[in-house]
Amino acid sequence: MNEKIEQAIREMGFKNFTEVQSKTIPLMLQGKNVVVRAKTGSGKTAAYAIPILELGMKSLVITPTRELTRQVASHIRDIGRYMDTKVAEVYGGMPYKTQINRVKNADIVVATPGRLLDLWSKGVIDLSSFEIVIIDEADLMFEMGFIDDIKIILAQTSNRKITGLFSATIPEEIRKVVKDFITSYEEIEACIGLANVEHKFVHVKDDWRSKVQALRENKDKGVIVFVRTRNRVAKLVRLFDNAIELRGDLPQSIRNRNIDAFREGEYDMLITTDVASRGLDIPLVEKVINFDAPQDLRTYIHRIGRTGRMGRKGEAITFILNEYWLEKEIKKISQKA
Repeated sequence: MNEKIEQAIREMGFKNFTEVQSKTIPLMLQGKNVVVRAKTGSGKTAAYAIPILELGMKSLVITPTRELTRQVASHIRDIGRYMDTKVAEVYGGMPYKTQINRVKNADIVVATPGRLLDLWSKGVIDLSSFEIVIIDEADLMFEMGFIDDIKIILAQTSNRKITGLFSATIPEEIRKVVKDFITSYEEIEACIGLANVEHKFVHVKDDWRSKVQALRENKDKGVIVFVRTRNRVAKLVRLFDNAIELRGDLPQSIRNRNIDAFREGEYDMLITTDVASRGLDIPLVEKVINFDAPQDLRTYIHRIGRTGRMGRKGEAITFILNEYWLEKEIKKISQKA
């Protein structure tokens, strides 16, 4: 490995590679395509960032949300801090002129699909120039309606030498994209299931008051609280002085500020919806509380991916009103983890 990368990751606190890193990095360095099933917090960003920086090829990383775009770009810059590598992020909500100037000489572009295709359609970005293409959080891309955009991007980057697709789950729709656009690949499974997380369930009597009381009894520092709707987020955050909110209808500048404030420990709890928190990657989250239970197991896996990161222990508490099926499924899977 490049000495400059080794120095950077040592300073970042890397001691040993995680499972996804040890499985993915050698294959990508050999020039192989990879399809990786790994949860948020498994170290997957470094799993593709290190080979990208080591190989020195022009690279494109596609992410589903603005927040994740910022986080991934920042992480790549950290790993490449001693290298002369230019990283540019591209997402909606930023002035066109700023992004155009950034991508002109960038070695690595981290982008959301919509703004990337917007700049491509204007002739600002030549998609055929990218040699490595990474699709991060692929299942979230599908859920957010970006799958057709991903197909266009993969079609326009047909000259690429290495493709990596990373996803917490790989549903049939993603399998079809892989089959259509990635000719041969190595499939990797790492950090799957619910390992490193202790799962607890609190049975509540009603959909609001007893849940609020349960939250008061289980609140802590470094907690992400998942709520069903943005209106419930706004209502709940007013009841706790040490909480901050994340909603899809907040201006991007406030979203960024709130995430940074929670990350820096200025607030104990971040109260959010699934939509607003997609792709959110915040280290040192000790606990996830499902104030409103998720509607399916896949959403549960995405939510708890915010805790138990990088091999550390985490805790997930779900308030159960009548979602007994979910409790049963989680207990069954966690026993196998």
